[in-house]
Amino acid sequence: MNTRTLVAASTFVAASALGAQKAPDITPYLIADRTAEVALARTAAPSAISDNATVLVLTPKGYTEAARGSNGFTCLVMRSFAAAPGDPQFWDTHISAPHCFNPPASRTVLPAMLAQIDWALAGAAPAELSARTRKAYAEKRFTMPADGAMAYMLSPKQHLSDENDPHWMPHLMFYYDRALKGTTFGAGAFTAPIIDATGADPNSPVQVILIPIRTWSDGTPAVHAAGM
Repeated sequence: MNTRTLVAASTFVAASALGAQKAPDITPYLIADRTAEVALARTAAPSAISDNATVLVLTPKGYTEAARGSNGFTCLVMRSFAAAPGDPQFWDTHISAPHCFNPPASRTVLPAMLAQIDWALAGAAPAELSARTRKAYAEKRFTMPADGAMAYMLSPKQHLSDENDPHWMPHLMFYYDRALKGTTFGAGAFTAPIIDATGADPNSPVQVILIPIRTWSDGTPAVHAAGM
């Protein structure tokens, strides 16, 4: 399934869902210069990967393809409303999180994330977002992460929080069926060597494991990470 199909599928799910509330104004989240957004999205991974990736950009109607890639990877700048429903920063206009999904994650993880974004932009409340996601997985409209599904988050320009260090640290994200627990990896909280990113979200059908690394996508050292 290509990225255009993924976007179309998520838009169809959003359009068919019921119970939408007033749609939020997403103007503050948009980047006027599409070329700049494409360039920012590509900073998520080393250039050897991201230069040949498909890139999505955010529009008033959700994400759309801005550059067609050839290696099966998909890069985009996630905004705050890609977070877990109920996250206190869910509508934080400062959040800018470049991701680059590998081919298995592009096929099996990204469609669910795009659908949640479409639902949120259509006005669905946090509880409704969670309910729709669980139902879609239960009905097999979303598939569990394929073997090897992962994403790069190595952008030195990422802004993940308004507290402490907004860039946090470069890391890799690995996706699994939630039946595989974080304890299988010895994963812990955000100060642990391996991080259980869904430990505080018991309703998430997907298990997300974070692995911090020492360098950003451009090869420069992340000093604070290297000193852990």
